[in-house]
Amino acid sequence: APFGFAGVAGAVSAGGIIFAYLGLTPIVSVAGEVRDPQRTIPIALILSVTLSTIIYLLLQVAFLGSVPAATVAHGWHGIAKLFALPFHDIAIALGIGWLSFLVVCDAVISPSGCGNIYMNATPRVVYGWARGGTFFRAFTKVDVKSGIPRRALWLTFALSIFWTLPFPSWSAMISVVSAALVLSYAVAPITTAALRRNAPEMPRPFRVRGFAVLGPLSFIVAALIVYWSGWGTLSWLLGLQIALYAAYVAYVARDRSRHAELGRDVRASLWLIGFYALMMILSWLGTFGGKGAIGSPWDSVLAAVIALAIYGWGARTGLPSTQLALESGEAD
Repeated sequence: APFGFAGVAGAVSAGGIIFAYLGLTPIVSVAGEVRDPQRTIPIALILSVTLSTIIYLLLQVAFLGSVPAATVAHGWHGIAKLFALPFHDIAIALGIGWLSFLVVCDAVISPSGCGNIYMNATPRVVYGWARGGTFFRAFTKVDVKSGIPRRALWLTFALSIFWTLPFPSWSAMISVVSAALVLSYAVAPITTAALRRNAPEMPRPFRVRGFAVLGPLSFIVAALIVYWSGWGTLSWLLGLQIALYAAYVAYVARDRSRHAELGRDVRASLWLIGFYALMMILSWLGTFGGKGAIGSPWDSVLAAVIALAIYGWGARTGLPSTQLALESGEAD
């Protein structure tokens, strides 16, 4: 790689590579509205990753094959300045004006498709939070005529506007969005491990084979991608998560009747706050925008060790099966 391991890690986490493969969440979010989800959801997930891989590999081959040899005769270090808009600028350099115009049109239209998909899926997530008791009950209301949780939809729209305001560029926003989405994925393997440990009798229409290895490995990969996002992103992203967690605990603690429930929930989720705090400390000390006190690749190795320890902690502190059954009944 032109910029070594740091360049690869930065491209994966903040350069848009991982963002290109994060179209999985909407598939799972609408699983309850799909016919035969046990069959169709795995197919949709596999096809999503496979098609994305093929398309982006072809795009990279096209880019590498189109760069004029003279521009990289002395290395790739100046390529970002020469081709700030890679495919558009290469098309201009090759004299293909119509293709450059098509690339610009695609850059405008493509995000709208992604936005529409998430505008469809995110209200379901908000609705699920509200039904589970971790968000305001007002968002459980569903419009009778359309079957859509309209309040959750309006909240999603407001948040989508809010989150575009503080970012100076598309690349800065992609870095934060990628880290946030990977964080949401990182919870899944620990949740699955905790359910297998505490609720082995729970029905599992879809079961992952080899999860004893794939579970911790997937969490380690997610932790590395988050760490590679850099201190500039994690300092406030994880800090905000910790602050919101503290605000939620303080809000619920006002109701004395919920103290026992709150204490149990805090014990079951404290691993996540520990993960956030340790990743922030490591990011501050590491080489990805930090002080550089822990050199490469040892900072990444330490991130993997932290992830493995947190995985074991989280898997052992999940809610007991009796409480899971009780909360499921309350949500229904």
